Amino acid sequence: MPSPQLIVFTDQNLILIHDLLDQSKQEGYEFVQRTIDDWTSGTNNFSAAGEKLWGLVLDAKLVGIGGLNRAPYTDDTETGRVRHLYISKPHRRKGYATLLMNAIIDHARIHFTIIRLFTANPAAGKFYEALGFQKVNGYKVSHAMTFPN
Repeated sequence: MPSPQLIVFTDQNLILIHDLLDQSKQEGYEFVQRTIDDWTSGTNNFSAAGEKLWGLVLDAKLVGIGGLNRAPYTDDTETGRVRHLYISKPHRRKGYATLLMNAIIDHARIHFTIIRLFTANPAAGKFYEALGFQKVNGYKVSHAMTFPN
C-alpha cells in the first residue's frame, strides 16, 4: 500500500483542493469551499508568519487538508489556530488526520505557544483530545494545546 505524501499548498498546486470540494459539500461542510474562496481572494492564503496549509496526497489524488493560521479571535500573536481539517470519507480511520495534525502541531511548536481550534462535532473533539488538546470554553474555541517553553 502506498504511503501518503504531505504537501504544502501554493498558488501553483491549490487546484488540487477541488478534488475534495464536491464530497465536502455533500457532507454539509462549507469550509473547503471557504478555503478556496479565501485563498483566491487573498483573505486567507496561509501566508503570515507561522501559517501553512497542508495537503495529503495518495496515489496522485488529494485525500485531506489541514491548516494553521494566527488565531483571529485574540490579540495574542503567540496563539495559532488549526483550520479546515478535512479527510475524504473513504480515507477516514486510516491515520491520515493524525498524520496531518502531527505536521500542524510540529510546525505550531516552532511559531506559537498555544494553538486553538473549534469543533462542535463530539467525535472530532475526542480525536483532538487524544492528540493532547484540552477542552476549553471560549469564543470560537473548543480545544487548545499549550506548548511548554
